[in-house]
Amino acid sequence: MKAKRIVSILLTGSMLLSLLPVSALAAAPVFENRGLISSGTYSQPVHNSGIISGGQFNGSVANNSGTISGGQFNGSVANNSGTISGGTFLDDVSNSGTISNGTFQAGVNNSGNISGGTFQRNVGNWGSISGGTFLDDVSNSGTISNGTFQRKVDNQGTIFNGTFQQPVNNSKTIRGGIFQGEVHNWGTISNGTFQREVHNWGTISDGIFQQPVDNHKTISGGTFQQPVDNYKTISGGTFWEAVEVNASSGENATIEGGTFEKGMKLANDDASITISDGLFDGEVFIERCRSPLSITGGLFTKAVNASSIDDPTNLQITGGYFVNKPIVPEGSAIAFTSVSDQNGGNFQVPVNDGFSESYTSLYVPSGSSEQPNTITVKTDAALFDCRAADADVSIMSSVVSKGGNTYEIPVRGYEKIVLVTEVPAPPTPDEPGELDPAFSSGAAALGIVLGTAGLGYATYVYGSSLYLHYALPDGFIPSTRQELANVLWTTAGKPDPVSTTLYTDIPADAIDQQKAARWCAEQGLLSDHGATFGPDTKVTNARIIRAWNSLKKVPVTITK
Repeated sequence: MKAKRIVSILLTGSMLLSLLPVSALAAAPVFENRGLISSGTYSQPVHNSGIISGGQFNGSVANNSGTISGGQFNGSVANNSGTISGGTFLDDVSNSGTISNGTFQAGVNNSGNISGGTFQRNVGNWGSISGGTFLDDVSNSGTISNGTFQRKVDNQGTIFNGTFQQPVNNSKTIRGGIFQGEVHNWGTISNGTFQREVHNWGTISDGIFQQPVDNHKTISGGTFQQPVDNYKTISGGTFWEAVEVNASSGENATIEGGTFEKGMKLANDDASITISDGLFDGEVFIERCRSPLSITGGLFTKAVNASSIDDPTNLQITGGYFVNKPIVPEGSAIAFTSVSDQNGGNFQVPVNDGFSESYTSLYVPSGSSEQPNTITVKTDAALFDCRAADADVSIMSSVVSKGGNTYEIPVRGYEKIVLVTEVPAPPTPDEPGELDPAFSSGAAALGIVLGTAGLGYATYVYGSSLYLHYALPDGFIPSTRQELANVLWTTAGKPDPVSTTLYTDIPADAIDQQKAARWCAEQGLLSDHGATFGPDTKVTNARIIRAWNSLKKVPVTITK
């Protein structure tokens, strides 16, 4: 009996041992590699601080400051401050070192640097991606500076560059890249090329947008080549196609700046629309106005049509500059004042943090004695009188000079304002003998022909033309801003401008015209309007003379 009991106890003990996990009996040995593995099959865990260039690894691998340049890895790999430059990885990889190449068929979590490789499954990035091809979704909380991404990317970090072929959801920052799928933005876009639709609930400050954009927060810059629907704020940018502004659900919409090359349609329900600045080169049409709609600034070069407004009290126009008198709804008390130069001279008005092209006449809201509308004009020549023509009185005492032929003029209900500017004389030579003697004799002959009856503006026009004929290269007198820019730039030796940004109203392939316009704007010889230059705008002799004299002060060698 005692012998049987002992056998029973032994059997029971052996059975219990068989139930224990293998790891409890004997831990699998770890292969420590400090040298070179180029082939072989390893079923146990491997710790590598040497080099793996080949082999098959069925267990986990920890790459501790070593290098993996080849091999097949069937188990998980932890790249701890090491380098992976090749190999095929069939299980998950966690990287806190560097991956420069390899094929990854399972998920990768990166807190180090990925500069290359092919990634066939999801990648979570908390480090840096500077290259590689990503065939599945990527979640980025770090930095992407390059790479090709063929599936969706969720960005909570920073994208500097790369090609993104599918949708991108951005909650942080996009500073560059090519985006071939839709982009949903809750963060900031400051650059990049966007080839599909963009839906913005954050901020767009720059970039090229080749498809429609709907804006629910802020656009402060960028080039928009297709229509834009705006539900919140636009403060800058160039818009090639029509913009629709919609205000509803208590969300007010504003236009605070920008260049709008085509029409704009305004519609509001229970929220207001305000336009305070911007260059509007297309018709502005008010489709629906059920809440306040205000225009307090901006330059409108085409029609402004508000005739469809049912309640005229919803419309307020207290500022802005208009080439054509706006059409207001029946019963509106809004009135407009014309502004022009007595001598038919040009003047500019502020727009988009600069000054406009030159105009000979504009309309502005009339204001009143109690609430004057103060306008700003920049004249070609000094202003020595300003008259309310309908009252035939001078209002020069109320004009404030801001320097540089720039003036603030309060408009107090006048019908017309006439600017009286000095008629500039041809410039005095900087040194005796500077003018060609032929010009001096020609000018004297002209004075004899005209006599005292020809004094005044006609004398100036003919005299200045004669001066320019002899002063300018080959006697060519420019008639447009582009021709003037070409003459100035060529005379200066065709220097390269600092900026390479192209003007949108000069053909992109007209390289010399682009350089000439940009260089003249940078030197202060001619003004621009942000993204546009106004190449076809006519120039007066006075403007040519002023630019020519300014060129002499630029540190370049003048050639004729």
